[in-house]
Amino acid sequence: MKKFIGLLCILVASISVLTGCGALTQPSGGSGTSGSSQMTGRLQINLTDAPAKEEIEEVRLTVHDVSIHAAGNETSGNETEDGNWLPLQMIGNTTFNLLELQNGLQAKLAFGDLDPGKYTQIRMNVTSVEIKVEGDPKLKDAKLPSNNLKFVHPFEIVQGQETVIVFDFDAQKSINVTGNGQYMCKPVVKLTTTKDPASKGPKAPEQVEITPVSLPNGGNGTAYGPATLTATGGVPPYTWGVTNGAIPAGLIFNGTTGIIDGTPTLDGDFTFTVKAEDSTSPVKLNATRTFTVNIAAQDALQIVTTSLPDGTAREPYSASLQAIGGIGNKTWSLAEGSSLPAELSLDPATGAVSGTPTAKGNYSFTVGVKDEATPSNNTDTQIITIQINKGNAS
Repeated sequence: MKKFIGLLCILVASISVLTGCGALTQPSGGSGTSGSSQMTGRLQINLTDAPAKEEIEEVRLTVHDVSIHAAGNETSGNETEDGNWLPLQMIGNTTFNLLELQNGLQAKLAFGDLDPGKYTQIRMNVTSVEIKVEGDPKLKDAKLPSNNLKFVHPFEIVQGQETVIVFDFDAQKSINVTGNGQYMCKPVVKLTTTKDPASKGPKAPEQVEITPVSLPNGGNGTAYGPATLTATGGVPPYTWGVTNGAIPAGLIFNGTTGIIDGTPTLDGDFTFTVKAEDSTSPVKLNATRTFTVNIAAQDALQIVTTSLPDGTAREPYSASLQAIGGIGNKTWSLAEGSSLPAELSLDPATGAVSGTPTAKGNYSFTVGVKDEATPSNNTDTQIITIQINKGNAS
């Protein structure tokens, strides 16, 4: 029961800081987040957390967006109906395990270049909160009283300076139990503001991103990969690890190189979340990505390709689909109703996708493969994704 209590403390923490919704006024002649960087100041939003009760192992907060109240008429300290909220730009990963943000560690959440002036309100739109308690490997959903958390926290933007606001969540506050067995929590989220007076202008935020977006499938008893995960942004080198779920049995994940290889020993679907953490000090930047890998039964026909390399519009492209298992030669085809990006084609004998794409975009299509087994053919299908980037001539 204490485990659930600790979670509720964190959830209600965001709401308890609300004392009212005072309106705020945009400085005259300003343009908010779309203003010139030479006439604006930088606002940075970070997250951190105080220590939690020992039985709570993870508290995963997913934030959809953050915005500030930038216009409206003041009406007795209450938010006006016609108030204008300016969205901030989210930075990379938007799901955070709050319990990893301790001992001075912070996660960068959002930023914006704002007109100089005084501001008073911040809104955080939280998509979901999930917790993991000691002894239970599954993440549990937790409901928020409201997804839109509004904070009254006056701050000032100064031209050419960076203002950093830290949302410090506290998981140690006590709770009250109502007569019907419900739990009420009255903690406070501490918001602190610091400035960087030495900054000469807004700086692009650092962020970490993990690629690719999917990993190859595999087969039981067949050597896998190697598949390489790559991180960009932040400060290399990166440290890799699995934060949720498990990679297929028999595979090895190198925490230094991000390479996954080995020979699977079990078949089935395996879903897991990997994390890349950079070497920034003292606050490390990180990103996570969740993958699902299918390991087919031994010798079964299996398309291992799940995504193709990026292409560029109006430039020649060539890549090949791969399959394992089955008997004899393989024949490739597009599923009924599925199509490749314009001007690309699939070679039925080799699985090669080639041509010169004409339009940028993110595409998905379904391919099938069959072998020479008789009397009936073994078959497999797979959804493939590909991104065509904009070219110089497109």
